Amino acid sequence: MPDIMNHEVSDVDLSKIAALQQKRTLAFVNHFVITTVQFLNNFSKKCEQRLMQFERKIEKINATMVLLEAKLSSIPELNNITGDETRINVKEEELKPKESKEVIEESKNESDQKDKTNTVENGNTEGTAGEHVEKIKKEYERFVKMVQVGVPTEAVKLKISLEGLDPSELDRILYK
Repeated sequence: MPDIMNHEVSDVDLSKIAALQQKRTLAFVNHFVITTVQFLNNFSKKCEQRLMQFERKIEKINATMVLLEAKLSSIPELNNITGDETRINVKEEELKPKESKEVIEESKNESDQKDKTNTVENGNTEGTAGEHVEKIKKEYERFVKMVQVGVPTEAVKLKISLEGLDPSELDRILYK
């Protein structure tokens, strides 16, 4: 089929065909360029407005968080030493090489296994497991108080994760 079209085009005398109207073509091109530029300008304006709205919202949230942290820092029960100790412990663990972390974790796991077997052999089931639960409750006590004061649970979980603790423990403590 392309051969037939080429054959028909080659038989046409181009000198007998009327020329394209340059003014009309120029008008079409100008219209296309103008509408495209207007569309892009409107699109960029809307995008910029939305970005400004989000920036304002983020600034409001940031200001609210600063006020909330200031209010929380004024509560003496929430400023326990345990929070500072956990931050120090996390920083120390970050500074240690990974190999030593693995060795420490393995030794902790082995000592936990030995403690569990000792408590089972002695008939004492409340020994180290009970102490472990109490230790966790003490670490998370100030976070529980935050929730009780009215701080949103998700914000408290974020604070817990920032301090290097497990946010799921808060759910276990709150929803016993």
